[in-house]
Amino acid sequence: MSDQNIISRVKSISDGKDATITLTDTNGERKTFDCIFKESIAPSFFLLFSADNLPRNIASDTQCPFTSIDNEGHTVSFSAEFSSAQNSRIMEFTAKKAVNLEDFRDYFRVNITVPINVTHSPIESSTRNDSWSLDGKTVDISQSGVLAFLPEECQDISSLEIEISLPSPQRIVFCVGHAIRIKRVRKHKWLTALHFDQLSSDDRDIIAMNCLAEQRRQLRENIQI
Repeated sequence: MSDQNIISRVKSISDGKDATITLTDTNGERKTFDCIFKESIAPSFFLLFSADNLPRNIASDTQCPFTSIDNEGHTVSFSAEFSSAQNSRIMEFTAKKAVNLEDFRDYFRVNITVPINVTHSPIESSTRNDSWSLDGKTVDISQSGVLAFLPEECQDISSLEIEISLPSPQRIVFCVGHAIRIKRVRKHKWLTALHFDQLSSDDRDIIAMNCLAEQRRQLRENIQI
């Protein structure tokens, strides 16, 4: 994308619009923040963050996928770089290039609640039945993993068959993964973080498209409020 095109893309967003940006800290951890777009001299712009959810220790040499909505209600997405912090809540960024599905992989983690099934089916036979299957609901998802509420604790943490029903586009994605964190929240409710080990490129793209669609829906919902 040319410099003029990226400048035009930034200028198409009105001051005060809701936005989201995914930031990477100096430890390599990525997190998506809701924020408010503030005008500057394009391709630079400011973002205003909530006082109770502030970015910290931002790595300056990483891509920051950004999404908002332009004056005509269309989604605007591009990759930005962190420039400076004006204060604890206002930070300056510079738009760099358009974002495509490939750029979204491993960056965006979107809050979305959809059905998930986690199954463990050992290949080797045993004297007892080691197979199990749990149905639950997702909390958030990215192209590298998913956080979900399950009714029981996973009895095995590796070689898990994961099936997720996504709405936009409507598709069931299948993958193999492992549990990286399990925490009991209350009876029959276990917060379980799963990492994808084997996921086809087609299913990765389906997840990316659903992340985009859900972010667009949430942004429009915030604007209407």
